[in-house]
Amino acid sequence: MSAEMMPLFWRIAGQESDNNGLEAVSLLMPANAGESPAEFPTEVRFKSDRELKAPVDLRWSDEDSDLFMNLLDRVVEVDQSEDITLDINDGVVQGIVQLVALARFKAPKRFEDYLGADLNIYREETEIGDLVSLHTQYGFILAIVIAMDSIDATCVLLEPLVNEMGHTVCAENTLCAVERVSLLPGHFADSDLGQDEVRH
Repeated sequence: MSAEMMPLFWRIAGQESDNNGLEAVSLLMPANAGESPAEFPTEVRFKSDRELKAPVDLRWSDEDSDLFMNLLDRVVEVDQSEDITLDINDGVVQGIVQLVALARFKAPKRFEDYLGADLNIYREETEIGDLVSLHTQYGFILAIVIAMDSIDATCVLLEPLVNEMGHTVCAENTLCAVERVSLLPGHFADSDLGQDEVRH
């Protein structure tokens, strides 16, 4: 897989063992003549009203490719002047594909009901691909920004939101939308043990 973004596809397939109308999303990489395309399942499932459960292949959109390259650029130094080869079996690359699939096929849920009191702290400028922290009623949790507009940011939770009873309120990989002013630097997250930051 090259940073030039060879044509990629999503394969959408109904799950025969599932009666809830959920569709599974896989990454499909085209093959040379005489070879079979390579399919890489993701953990993304979404509700569908399709009656025919035969697999459907959808070409990656420009938005998919842009988000992939944007996130890749955050973890790998990509020189725009030369090709690089990526190993699709690499865990980091698969994680990025998972984020792109979430952005493409899942609708974000509003997250305001889970947020805690606003904190009077300095806000950093945030960009797509940044790790951020969300101050919830149950602590600070880590998320990654995958889309933004002038008001809202769409994030993927990188850990579950667990209440005081130990019950999961929102699972890891939940896609959520919050106002940009609610985003805190990633080192505020309870799980970020690599920073010696002081909270005021």
